Amino acid sequence: MKKIVLKFSLIFCSFVFITSCQKEENETPEIQKSSPNVQQFVTVKDVSNEQETLQLLEELQQKQEDGISTMKRVGCTLNSDIGCGSDAALEIEEYVNASGCISYPVGIIIFPIEAQQFTYDYSYYIDGDSDINMDIYQFQFEAHIADIQRQIRPKKISFVNADASNRCFNERGWNVDNVVYTVFLGN
Repeated sequence: MKKIVLKFSLIFCSFVFITSCQKEENETPEIQKSSPNVQQFVTVKDVSNEQETLQLLEELQQKQEDGISTMKRVGCTLNSDIGCGSDAALEIEEYVNASGCISYPVGIIIFPIEAQQFTYDYSYYIDGDSDINMDIYQFQFEAHIADIQRQIRPKKISFVNADASNRCFNERGWNVDNVVYTVFLGN
C-alpha cells in the first residue's frame, strides 16, 4: 500500500511540474515581445578595405603615439540626465571610445587590417522634460561589446570606435536608435 501511495505521489508531482513548465514556456514569448529591447543585434559588415576605416586607424594609432591614453572615467557611468539628440550620442561615444570603463580582452592589431562594423539597436526612454537617464541603459553598450567579442572569438578587439545615433522621435516615450561599432581585430 505504501508503495502505491508513493508511486501515485511521484506521478502526481511529476505531472504538476511538467504542466507548470509547459505553461511557463507558452507565456514567455508574450513577455519578451512586449519588452522594448528584445533584439539588439542588427548587422555585421567587413570594412577592412574602406578608406574611412584606414583613416580611423591612423587617428587611433596617432593617439597611441602621442601618449593619449584612455583614462578611466570617474564612476564609470553615463550621465543620469542628458538632453536627447547629439548630447546623448556624444555621451555614448565617449563612454565606449574613451572611458576605459568597458572591459574586454585587448589584442594586438592584425596586419593586413581586419575590421568589421557591427550595428546594434539600443532603446531608451525620453522623460517629460525631454531628457534621458542614460545611466540606466549603459548595460546595453557593455552587452554590445561583449557580444562583439563573442562573435569574433578567438580573435580579440584591438580598437573599437562607436558612432551613435540619437534622434528624438517622441517628446516623451520609448525610442530605438543604433550604434555602429567599427572594430579592428587583433590576436
